[in-house]
Amino acid sequence: MATIFLIVASVALLAIAAASIYSIILMKDAKSVLNQMESSVKQISENSRPLLENSGVITGKIRTIAESVDGEVASVKTAVDSLVGAVEELVDFEKKVKSRIEDPIMDTAGYLAAITKGIRAFLRVLRS
Repeated sequence: MATIFLIVASVALLAIAAASIYSIILMKDAKSVLNQMESSVKQISENSRPLLENSGVITGKIRTIAESVDGEVASVKTAVDSLVGAVEELVDFEKKVKSRIEDPIMDTAGYLAAITKGIRAFLRVLRS
């Protein structure tokens, strides 16, 4: 019985030794994977620094452009407002001129038509 126990204990110790060796191999592989991840993170960090710096510059330029566009929009709005005011004044002027000139012109046209009809009637009477 003691021999069986020694055999089982030896097999168990061999299994534990094999598991320990396998776990050491796995840990070495895990260490190499972690080292690769660390170098990748360092590389990403180094490469992203200029991008972040450039993004700050780009953001500043975009802000400046947006501010100048706001200023231009304000000046265009002022120009459009003054143009609208000028057009409204022109329409008012047209209405005033039309109201002052239209009646006398229509009266004159009526008088000319009446004179023309009178002359035609006179000529008809003379011819007959």
